[in-house]
Amino acid sequence: MKTVAVFCVLVAATLAAERPSNCYKTCSGRAKNWMIGDHTGWDDLGMVKVAVDLTGCGFTSAPIVHAMLNGDAHNIQTKGAASGIRELTADGFNLNIFKEDPLSGFKISTERATANNWEILWTASGYGC
Repeated sequence: MKTVAVFCVLVAATLAAERPSNCYKTCSGRAKNWMIGDHTGWDDLGMVKVAVDLTGCGFTSAPIVHAMLNGDAHNIQTKGAASGIRELTADGFNLNIFKEDPLSGFKISTERATANNWEILWTASGYGC
């Protein structure tokens, strides 16, 4: 057990020595420019996405991103707000949201996402030097 603890301390010290602590930063924002998602059906319904631009944050590598979906209606029981991140780089990412209800026939669209005031609230943390 002592060996594992010493190894963890050494790894943490090595990682911390890679970059100064004053290089670590957090950036946050909102995204609501909805586009057709990456995996829709023939009707382009069921999935929407947003592209988030992180260039103003100044990250030098892909950050850790947390995201949530806020909205007035139909934003519960969706899939993707926390796990639909694609193409994550220091400059940005895309996030897909899936919502279909077979019982009611509801399928999300860019128009419905906008009408229901859907927005992604995101926070990104990483190194900037």
